[in-house]
Amino acid sequence: MQLGQLTLRNPVCLAAASWQLDGTGYEQLGAIFTRTVTMEPQPGLYEEGIWQVNEQTLLNATHMRTESAEILVQEHLPNLRRYGVPVFVSITAPGIPGFRKIARFLARETAGLIAGVEVYIAQPDAGKGEELTAQFVRDATQAVRNELPPEAAVVVKLPPWPEHIRGLALGAQEGGADALAATNLLKALHLPEDATAAPMVGGLSGEALRPVALRCVWELAHDERITLPIFGTGGVFTASHVSDYLRCGASAVQIASGEWLEPGLSARLAAECGHLVPASL
Repeated sequence: MQLGQLTLRNPVCLAAASWQLDGTGYEQLGAIFTRTVTMEPQPGLYEEGIWQVNEQTLLNATHMRTESAEILVQEHLPNLRRYGVPVFVSITAPGIPGFRKIARFLARETAGLIAGVEVYIAQPDAGKGEELTAQFVRDATQAVRNELPPEAAVVVKLPPWPEHIRGLALGAQEGGADALAATNLLKALHLPEDATAAPMVGGLSGEALRPVALRCVWELAHDERITLPIFGTGGVFTASHVSDYLRCGASAVQIASGEWLEPGLSARLAAECGHLVPASL
């Protein structure tokens, strides 16, 4: 996969990588994407708010604690870089100035240490949907792109909205993105068996997300206006799932929930799928 000036040597990538990532085989990955960080730490309501709602589906809690970009650079980045594969820092912010600030910090503090940045575009939990527009995506992408050196790649991760994702992707493309990722979490709710317990509110990932994410990849890959390569992400557990994303038009995949449920899965699939190439559409 060609990503700006960078060539990924394997279509399998790890996303939301554990800060304590340990084991073998990760040196075969195409890239490692960090957990999403913010400029300042967000204490949140949960330290590790991830619930397994069925065998291969997770609910990632709203208001989960997030690390700061500074802690990432000082404490976690060296561990992730030791595998010798490109590392991308996933970032989010509540507005354009926030994206600019964190990108500027990373440009200053990680020169030559990271391959690029993933711009995580998410609708605020209290939002009604209309706040997230193609213009916002374009401006956020451009703010990050302008702060980073030209050799640093910018990947924009978009929400799982098949009916709107083409427009959002065009905004990212106009803002200077080098690639797209489809998708991030789908807002969901889980009811505990205890009828007196409060509902669990968060974002769906894993098996239940995969059909929606596949449709999003398909939408992006079949729009002749969109020329950027695509990461497919959502519910990748087997080599067949990797192949499905490539058949739909992705150039690579990201694995997050699968790795959380089965540590080492991404390394195993990288070994199995290194020979796969995207389908010709």
